[in-house]
Amino acid sequence: MINLNPMAGIANALMGGLDSLFTSDEERAKAELSLNQQLQQPHILQALANIEEAKHPSRFVSGWRPALGWLCVFILAWTWIVRDLIIIGLNLADRADIASQLPAADTSTVITLLLCLLGLGGARTVEKLKGVARR
Repeated sequence: MINLNPMAGIANALMGGLDSLFTSDEERAKAELSLNQQLQQPHILQALANIEEAKHPSRFVSGWRPALGWLCVFILAWTWIVRDLIIIGLNLADRADIASQLPAADTSTVITLLLCLLGLGGARTVEKLKGVARR
């Protein structure tokens, strides 16, 4: 399993160096447990901050994730539907000169962002279905 915690590599190197300081397996296990608990603290604090952020009454604070999702939807809708319909309408009205000036959005980064958001939402749904989701 890949560990995405950037501090885990440092912690593993640190534990490897400290192995010579511990004389028993029990001391080594206690030190490793303590180190792992310290590594989990930032994740717990971030989760608590996310919960408080979601409770906030202001949509500017609690709504940035949905706003980001809607922005992705708007950009993709413009690129794949709205822009094409406007171009068709302008071409039918013999205004191809205006149609050629409509901006096109680069959707490669938008799709990456949208897929990340959908992946997180999908993972959350799976957790809920399995009954392992926290509050």
